Amino acid sequence: MPKGQRRKPNYLLILSIMIVTGVALWSLFTNWQSGQYTLTTARQGWVTHQKEVKAVFANTEIVLTAPVEGKVTPVQAEGKRFKKGETVARIIPSGVDYGQSIGEVSVAAPISGLFYCNTDRLEQVITPENFMNLDLNALLSQVQNQKGSAAENSDAVSRLSPVGKMVNNLYPSWMFVYLEEKDKVTKGETLKFVISGEEYAGTVMKVSGQPKGAVVRFTQYINGTTETRVQNVTWNYKPASKGILIPLTALCTFGEERGVYVGDDGLIRFVHVKVLDNNDSLACIEGIPEGVEVISNPRKGIEGLAIKNKI
Repeated sequence: MPKGQRRKPNYLLILSIMIVTGVALWSLFTNWQSGQYTLTTARQGWVTHQKEVKAVFANTEIVLTAPVEGKVTPVQAEGKRFKKGETVARIIPSGVDYGQSIGEVSVAAPISGLFYCNTDRLEQVITPENFMNLDLNALLSQVQNQKGSAAENSDAVSRLSPVGKMVNNLYPSWMFVYLEEKDKVTKGETLKFVISGEEYAGTVMKVSGQPKGAVVRFTQYINGTTETRVQNVTWNYKPASKGILIPLTALCTFGEERGVYVGDDGLIRFVHVKVLDNNDSLACIEGIPEGVEVISNPRKGIEGLAIKNKI
């Protein structure tokens, strides 16, 4: 080659190197990309619509007071049922007014019902009647301020102080349930709640704006609401749906199309589906059978990529 003359670049070689490099990089990228997706198996199940809400319960309760000063001994364990007139507790009188002049004094049930030693001094305040007739904001504020009291076995009590209460468990329980601003309920509507693991239906008797919530009357007495007047319950605010369940994040919407990416013979494929129902985490769909693996964290443009082992 004459001095000073430059060698012409081999464009064919450069092009070949670029193609090979591009193919290698694309292969690495697609392998990396396909490994970033999580596969979840579609399964049969229920989409539920629940939320935890605070409730204050009211039952038909009568407080029993001590006719004399002394030590109280209940006849049976807490929560046992007695007939009207039966002895629920006995008091051994004490104090200078009695000495040994009188014997054991019986406390009789004024109504048939369940006897509890513990009282919270709200028995005559938080009642079904007061829920309907009094200002709820003022009424419920007393719940926050009341620490409660207890008349325990063998504890000394003064004359006319509480020794327990009778609960008429043949009358239904009522409650005030606190709601959020977005929650909408109407008078006469039937609501369903899960309380202590059991589902109960109740009718909305009154809707309140301050505090935001509703007064609900149940169809029966609810166990546990006497012992724990204030508790968190689960509100089933919408009927559940049964069908094929996938993570809500697996749904893709492209214009009017809705679907999911599934694994099909080692490749990713887009499948159109119909959404029947969903909550914050799950979707109930039609369009794929149970057992199909769907990508729960999809991105547009992944159709046709190879799928690595399930993560």
